[in-house]
Amino acid sequence: MNGFLNVIKPSGLTASDVVVKVRKILNVKKVGHLGTLDPLAVGVLPVAVGKGTKLFNLLLNKQKAYRAFFRFGITTDTLDSDGIITETNDKVVTVDEVADVCKQMVGKQMQIPPAYSAKSVKGTRAYVLARNGNDVQLEPREIEIFKFELLKKVNFNTYMFDIVCSSGTYIRSIVRDMAKKMSTVGYMPALIRTESGMFSIEDALTLDEISLRKEKAILPIDFAISDIPRYEFDAEFCRKLDNGVKVPFVCKDYRKIYCNGELFGIGKSKNGLLDLEYYLK
Repeated sequence: MNGFLNVIKPSGLTASDVVVKVRKILNVKKVGHLGTLDPLAVGVLPVAVGKGTKLFNLLLNKQKAYRAFFRFGITTDTLDSDGIITETNDKVVTVDEVADVCKQMVGKQMQIPPAYSAKSVKGTRAYVLARNGNDVQLEPREIEIFKFELLKKVNFNTYMFDIVCSSGTYIRSIVRDMAKKMSTVGYMPALIRTESGMFSIEDALTLDEISLRKEKAILPIDFAISDIPRYEFDAEFCRKLDNGVKVPFVCKDYRKIYCNGELFGIGKSKNGLLDLEYYLK
């Protein structure tokens, strides 16, 4: 069993909880998720199985898409509804004001992760330090928001958005930064991840559905890397690759390397030779 599962993570489970459940359902050891999703959040959680786990580093940096709900005028210590209210503000934001700030948020920027996050601080998760009452100071990191669309006002001071962003973007930090621009505070009451790389919520399966289908639910490895061009080697080159011999190669970008119709690995040119960074045979 090698490939990927497109899982709908339910609210209340961590991404690691989902991995444990998938491991039990399929009775396999090599299982891992491609990108953390907060326990509160629901939606797409790609899970790698078998040889699919070899592609973690390649797939973790794929862009993500979310349906997000932001409530302004109230904030919590976790910046979501799982936290304790820490501040309130009487300001009522307008639709025009929110729409204008959405435009300002698009593009590359430096973002400070939430204190309650899985970021590591000297070997300890930030959320562990925060829960113990420590003052957590995290370094800003560059992220990019490609799309930020205001869909509608849901109810009092609460709005719904579609957001497409780079890997590593914290949606909870976005509501914090938006609120600051409007001289108020805010938090995220709900979040749905609708896309993660090639994985879409329209095709995702619940854990119960995976339990019924088992290995039939696994998508082939090629599914997750369908955006990478294919390169087919002839039989002579394949024999050399099988024996660990470096072969000439001129593509500077990643290529899916096929030998005799079988996915061999993923690599690119390095000093005029094929550097097979991901071996999948």
